[in-house]
Amino acid sequence: MMSPETRRRTAVFFSYKRAAFSLAIIILLFFGSLLAEAITGSKPVVAVREGKLMFPAYRDYNLEDVGQVGAGTIDYREIKDEFSFAYWPPLKWDPYETDDTLEQYISGPSNAHPMGTDTGGRDVFARLLYGTRISFFFAIAVWLVTYTVGTTLGMLQGFLGGWTDLMGQRVVEIFSSIPEFYLLLLLITMLTPNVFVLVVLSSIFGWVSISQYMRAEALRNRSLVYSEAARSLGASNGRILFRHILPNSLIPLVTFSPFAIVGGVSGLAALDLLGFGVPPPTPSWGELLEQARANYQVAWWLAAFPSLFLFLTVVSFNLVGEALRAAFDPRA
Repeated sequence: MMSPETRRRTAVFFSYKRAAFSLAIIILLFFGSLLAEAITGSKPVVAVREGKLMFPAYRDYNLEDVGQVGAGTIDYREIKDEFSFAYWPPLKWDPYETDDTLEQYISGPSNAHPMGTDTGGRDVFARLLYGTRISFFFAIAVWLVTYTVGTTLGMLQGFLGGWTDLMGQRVVEIFSSIPEFYLLLLLITMLTPNVFVLVVLSSIFGWVSISQYMRAEALRNRSLVYSEAARSLGASNGRILFRHILPNSLIPLVTFSPFAIVGGVSGLAALDLLGFGVPPPTPSWGELLEQARANYQVAWWLAAFPSLFLFLTVVSFNLVGEALRAAFDPRA
């Protein structure tokens, strides 16, 4: 059962119709990206061959598994008649697959490719959908890492005070004075970029801002009555911090989280656009925008559709964040 305060916050949030609509868009994009293999791909999602259940879209099989010999990859379209049952995605294009039937690789929207093809003859919609998954995974991973580190350090600074707070503030000042984006580009050039490396490097500086908010919350809450009461009853510092102060300091975490996630999405798109993001041919929004920059005179769709996905994501998260701020405002 929800508490009266939770019901009030929920009612305030959904009173912002644009925020509720934006939340629906985010959910649609997120689960659409998770189910990308069931929406577009060159392999059946589930199939039955000779009584054997197979999941080609999610698992790699050897040629021997489908009664073939030799080396190479399986073309499931060639052996589709061998399946007694198969569920194929409604759209047949894999994000890495080149359409060899095209007269030229850069092709505009058509029945076969609703959002056109890129410079490699690959379906733009498929690459956008799979790129959405990477964008969301990257943004959520950076958000979790930075907010976990920032919350822990900020709460310890505010709660313990003294030398811990003094030295912590000096570390924050040092990190705040570093031009993080340029240093991030420098570090990426020294390493082989992949999603994991990008998450780690992007998290080095991302914890600073939230740590300041959580430090202020800990400073405020440690002197309130419930903290003093817990201390007088013999509660340990760890219990007071994690059972009393932290649960009452969640407003900055909740209200700033949508903005942190959308910052990660746009940050990865910027890195991909500059050529410092995920390595090709990994599908990504920024990589398509880079193709659009190089072919803006002949391929408008390479700019329009990735920009639309990015625009919807950024605006939706911002509107959800706006509604969350209002919901957690005690004056609302």
